[in-house]
Amino acid sequence: MISDEYRFIFVHLNKTGGTSIEKVFVPEADQKDVRYKHASAAYYRKKFPRSFRDYYKFAFVRNPWDWLVSRYHWSRDRQRLFDFSFAEMLARLQAGIPLSPVAPWLESEALLPQRDRLCVDGDIAVDFVGRFERLQEDFNVVCAALRIESRTLDHVFRTNHTRYVDYYDDDMRRLVGQLYATDVAEFGYRFGE
Repeated sequence: MISDEYRFIFVHLNKTGGTSIEKVFVPEADQKDVRYKHASAAYYRKKFPRSFRDYYKFAFVRNPWDWLVSRYHWSRDRQRLFDFSFAEMLARLQAGIPLSPVAPWLESEALLPQRDRLCVDGDIAVDFVGRFERLQEDFNVVCAALRIESRTLDHVFRTNHTRYVDYYDDDMRRLVGQLYATDVAEFGYRFGE
């Protein structure tokens, strides 16, 4: 999302509370996609070089183990892209087997490590990286940077599932740690936190 009015670029990583943030600025964001939804930092820099240089840039990330459980339920239950188990999804990711013939963007975009989508030339290219785990608190930081009044976020597009730790055995936990090692290292996430 890019806002010329508020002079910001929001790099909306999927399943990190981003639609709740977009809805503050575009009230119908939960009804229709905001333009450039889920575009990477590199995309914004290429398409809007001047704005990318001058505007405040922010994003939110999420614990990769939790993030994958949420993505799984969104893709299976809401988007109906596949109907297999979470364990099967992880096995397919490990083996490089497509998750859905109608959604090749799952592996090539939506399931890329979060850090990768925030980088330009190998470096994180946003001014602030908030965390889903403290969404409101970190959004208040964004509001202060934008010099606007803090606004309470509604949690839209919530997925329905038990605690993410319940989905994993030791092998699955290690696999996600390997697949998303850059996120774990960059953002300091650990399983169970």
